[in-house]
Amino acid sequence: MPSASPFPDSDLGVGSGGGRSFSITGVVADAQSHVRLNGVRVDLEGAAGGVLATAFTSGSGNFQFNNVRGGSYELVFEQSGYQDDRERLDIDGPMLSMTVQLKKMNSEAGASGPSVSVRELSIPHKAREAMVKGMMLLYQKSDYAGSIKEFERAIHAYADYYEAYAQIGMAHIKMNQNEEAERALRTSIDISHEHYADGYALLAALYSSEKRFSDAEPAARKAVELDARSWHAQSELAQALLGLDRAEEAEEHAQAAADIQPENPTLRLLLADVHMQTRNAPALVEDLNTYLKLAPNGAYADKVRQQRDEIQQRLQNSQTAPPLAQPSSSIAQP
Repeated sequence: MPSASPFPDSDLGVGSGGGRSFSITGVVADAQSHVRLNGVRVDLEGAAGGVLATAFTSGSGNFQFNNVRGGSYELVFEQSGYQDDRERLDIDGPMLSMTVQLKKMNSEAGASGPSVSVRELSIPHKAREAMVKGMMLLYQKSDYAGSIKEFERAIHAYADYYEAYAQIGMAHIKMNQNEEAERALRTSIDISHEHYADGYALLAALYSSEKRFSDAEPAARKAVELDARSWHAQSELAQALLGLDRAEEAEEHAQAAADIQPENPTLRLLLADVHMQTRNAPALVEDLNTYLKLAPNGAYADKVRQQRDEIQQRLQNSQTAPPLAQPSSSIAQP
């Protein structure tokens, strides 16, 4: 006799699986002063041309595109008073934040602008230049070994460049050299005096990919402690807790990540994994519906739609079935 449970026999697994949908994040700054630029228009174009999506940098110079499938793209940057810039991207996996530096139309320095930290000002131009070249090789050319050489040049010019060590870690991850990746990421954290949230979050992601969830949890928890507004940190902590079968704790952090990045569809899939594990069918259906609203043609859309329809049908069947002698209480109420 078919089960009346609304849950399918196998886990959804979309939030933690090896899917093909990614986020592109980055920072846009003035090439001369290195001050981060607000309001820069960033267009995501397909390889064959045509604007797929548009974003504008925030007050801290950040931009982001979610639900980007693997493939070749171009990012076009436009800002009044600056030369337009184009950056080619070949997306084949998760990316760390990229840095783009725009050149002014003339050589005159701006009279005013956002504040910049003492540390940012202390990084030599040679180090920044090598860092940008390394990121281009890593994310745009998939030349991982070449990128490491550039990051090492950046470190040679500025010994405390902990972001460069983190990028070396990412290059090793892409080459499936996890021991070297862990070593580079731990060096990044040490040089930052344990204050680099992104380093901890990336280390947690590495551990989770190896199913070392007991190691991933404290790393992700430290990332959240350093930057509670980081959706990446919150989501990595949720992922680690899920791996430890602590879904009720994971829900708090998965929801925090989704609240920080409400337009990020992959975070809805993380919540779906949480609600699958807690057997909260109504919340699971809501997660899947939200994903489909955000990414109707996303990488997981067909699987999510099928799963949503199956769960809804099972819910309906369980509601119309004759009452059992001892009603099931396995499904938590929303």
